[in-house]
Amino acid sequence: MSYLRYFSPIFLFVTLFVGAGIVFSLQGIENPFYQLSPLVAILPAIALGWAVVRGSVQEKISLFLNGLRHEDIITMCLIFLMAGAFSEVTKVIGSVESVVNLTLSLVSADLLLIGLFLTAAIISTAIGTSTGTIAAIAPIGVSLSMKAGFSPALAAGTVLGGAMFGDNLSLISDTTIASVSSQEASLPQKLKLNAKVAMIACFLTFPLLYLFQGEVSGVIDKGGDASFWLMSPYIILIALAVSGVNVLISLFFSLIYAGGVGLILAPDFGILTFSKGVTDGFLGMHEITILSLFVGGLSGFTQKGATQMADHLSTWIEETKKSPRVSELLIAAKVSLFDILLANNTIAILFCGNIVRQMGKRSGLPPHVRATWLDIFSCVFQGLIPYGAQILLASSIAGISPLSIVPHVYYCYILLIVSIGYILWPRRNYV
Repeated sequence: MSYLRYFSPIFLFVTLFVGAGIVFSLQGIENPFYQLSPLVAILPAIALGWAVVRGSVQEKISLFLNGLRHEDIITMCLIFLMAGAFSEVTKVIGSVESVVNLTLSLVSADLLLIGLFLTAAIISTAIGTSTGTIAAIAPIGVSLSMKAGFSPALAAGTVLGGAMFGDNLSLISDTTIASVSSQEASLPQKLKLNAKVAMIACFLTFPLLYLFQGEVSGVIDKGGDASFWLMSPYIILIALAVSGVNVLISLFFSLIYAGGVGLILAPDFGILTFSKGVTDGFLGMHEITILSLFVGGLSGFTQKGATQMADHLSTWIEETKKSPRVSELLIAAKVSLFDILLANNTIAILFCGNIVRQMGKRSGLPPHVRATWLDIFSCVFQGLIPYGAQILLASSIAGISPLSIVPHVYYCYILLIVSIGYILWPRRNYV
């Protein structure tokens, strides 16, 4: 397995990024795994990639730049920027608040946890970010837990599960974008398969939430008014994307539409406010955008190793006459491991994408299937690792230990079981 040396830059990145988190954790520093920016941790990895690859200086530069400027990487970065702008503008005009108010107004007191989960799921699906959803909904969940008599950890775990549901399924989520782009997959096909698995897990989660909520005490504030027009930018975006319109075009028109709605309905919202929202949205995506470019460049160095690994795995599958389900399980294991190591589901998908694409082509696994498992399994473990951004944020808002939340993220556990069961189901056509 001589090709493993090509992956030494990735191993170095993991060692630096995770190792720094462990050191800071031992020192008692808050949010230890986010003290060292991945943008810094990846620089020595790029330097090692330069040293590992054989060739002239110009050849090495070409490998790096070809990876960095790959069409998929550039498209992904543009979508990240547009998604950030749309998310920020809709937050400024009050679209998120309207969705929260509508959901809570439709939920009875006996179904508070289910309503909380659905609220987080709807918002996360609409805005495409789990951390943004947790920041918006977790305070509501903690407040409800105090009034209703269930634990803040249960409320936080419920919000987190709903946020990961949307992170996995949203049309503008970075994980959806990364998985579809890296596998050259059809977005509608990926969403169809992904939604089938996620909805099964969602409905199986409801009984657990109802069971653990127990009897509600106190009076629950159902929220304020919900405006259809303020929610309509999300409806427009979903309708355009589901209709097959290019994601970039869908985001652009939805962003302009959201700005128009804000100008008409939102107080104190003007052209300058809209401009600031777009700018803030761009800036909010700067780290993942730059990191994506660096990862693309690093993938140029690891291209040969990825090809050899894909050939090795595909040959093994062919020689041992393994079914395509084995390829699916390998994809699940690979992206899960990278997410546990990196504590970032998008980075995990980016690092696995090239290997999975080549392995999938050799084994005959359709692109949308590969993209679905990349997205699902990365989101499962991102919602369960106590040093991930999502649990750290939720625990900070709730004022509790991250470890106390982990047992209550029921949706992620069920999604893991359902996904493995779906892969192994004997009568399923894998295509």
